[in-house]
Order: sequence, then structure tokens, then C-alpha cells
Amino acid sequence: MAKTYRKYPIKMLYRMAYLLLCKSDNCNELVTKSYDHISAGYDQAWTSHMRDLTTSLIFKLNLKQGDKAIDLACGTGFATNLIAEKTGEKAIGVDRSEGMLKEAEKNYGQSCDFVNVDIVEYLKGTDSNSMDIITCCWGLGYSKPFVLLKQIKRILKPGGKVAIIDNSLFSLREIIYCSFLTFMEQPEKLVNLMWFRFLTGSFHLNILFRMLSMKPVYLTNGSRSYIVESGPSAIEKLRVTGAAAGFEYAANQQDQETIFKRFAQIIEEKYMSDDGINIIHRYLAGIAQK
Repeated sequence: MAKTYRKYPIKMLYRMAYLLLCKSDNCNELVTKSYDHISAGYDQAWTSHMRDLTTSLIFKLNLKQGDKAIDLACGTGFATNLIAEKTGEKAIGVDRSEGMLKEAEKNYGQSCDFVNVDIVEYLKGTDSNSMDIITCCWGLGYSKPFVLLKQIKRILKPGGKVAIIDNSLFSLREIIYCSFLTFMEQPEKLVNLMWFRFLTGSFHLNILFRMLSMKPVYLTNGSRSYIVESGPSAIEKLRVTGAAAGFEYAANQQDQETIFKRFAQIIEEKYMSDDGINIIHRYLAGIAQK
């Protein structure tokens, strides 16, 4: 007979409210720690999966020889190097994760310059009207989108372009739902709340562009999915791709094995089909001109 798990939605809401209001925000620190941990296998797990989407966005910028560019949240440097190849100039890649930048330096250190710092802090120290191109691939939601875009506009030269591609707020809604159900059974085990600022879609990005008096020239939404064979396989895939960055620290270390085991069970209960479990990444992308 299957075990019955009781859920405590009110306790869960109180727990989330407490963490949000009373505990210092260490979300960025935990996300960076996650990316440091997965950096060696990140290109195989994630970059290869989304490579064509990133490449397509960069090509839509119609880069010219001599363009000066910054690639924010550059990770292992794939997009940074692609920009450098198109412009013939050393593009600047900026990221908080030392582990990711170690991989970037190893692969593209000859063609790009990499800086280990928070992306907003880096932009604040950059001269106004100094760059032709600024990109942010798969990292906008880990920052403060409006603040970041405001700095980007200041730094771009007149006519300069910004390109964004990122997971949407609804990217992994099925998985997020399962994680919520997991902690609803044991609210006291939740010790860190992962609070991100992903946009709802390209229309949301369009609003931000227009609020900053930037001209949108390209906007799109899409999805990319893959099949895994089990709940544990789903969690492992989410971990190595960075899609669950920070979530492994949602519970204390001594509780992680129990929490993730139950998480995997719920994923299987809710979404297992004859073909396996379909993991869907929903994304948005856009380009705007100053």
C-alpha cells in the first residue's frame, strides 16, 4: 500500500513569508556556488542544448568589424567568443562564477577578456556611450532586469544594441510545482528560498525596453524540451544544466537526500508517461536599439 503524505499549505506559506521577510537574501550567493560546482560539465549539459538559440540571437545583431562588446552573465564564454569572432575585437565577458570563468579562460582566453564580478556592479563602473553591443544570455533573471537594462542603455553608444535571451518565469513550471509540493509536506525543511526575477515573456521584455525609450527590433518566445527516464534522472539533469541552480541548498545538507528522493517521486507521480518525463525550458529573447 502506497504511503500517504500529508501536506501543510498554510505552514508552507508562513515558512516562505518568514524566509522572504526575515532572512537575509543569499540567493545570488547560492546560485553562484551551484554554477561553480557544475562548471566543468556545463557546456556539454546546457550550452550544447541551447547553442543554436544563442547563436541565432547573436547573428541577428548583424555585428560589424570593430564593434566593442560586453557579454553579461557570460558563463563559460561561448557567446562572448562568438561575438569576438564576428567583430574581430576582444569581447569582454562578465560573470560572478569563478568556476565558469575558469572554463571560459581555458577555452577562449586568447580571444576574450573575462571579468569575475557582479554584472550590475561592472556596468556601474563602465563609461557612458562607450559600447556598440551588450548581450546577456541566460542570466537576466539572476539580476535585477530593469536596473540592468537601465545601465545597459547608459553605456551603449547611440544606435548601439542590446540582446537578451533568458528562461521565462514559466520555464520549468511543472518542476517548480513539484518542488513546492515536496516542501509542502515538510515546510520546516525549507531553509533557503530561491527568489529570482525572470520575466514572464517577450512582451514583458518589450515593456522594459519601451520604459527605457529603447526601440525593440526583435522579440520572440519559444521552448526547448528533452525526455528523461525517471525522477532522479530529471533532478540530475536539472542540476548539471544549472536550471535548478541554488535549489540544492533549499534544504540543509542533512535533509537533502530525503528531500530530493521525495522530489523525484513527485515528479514521477505527476509527469511520468510511457515515453518518460518531458522537461520543458520556456524562453524569451529580444533585441533593442538605443
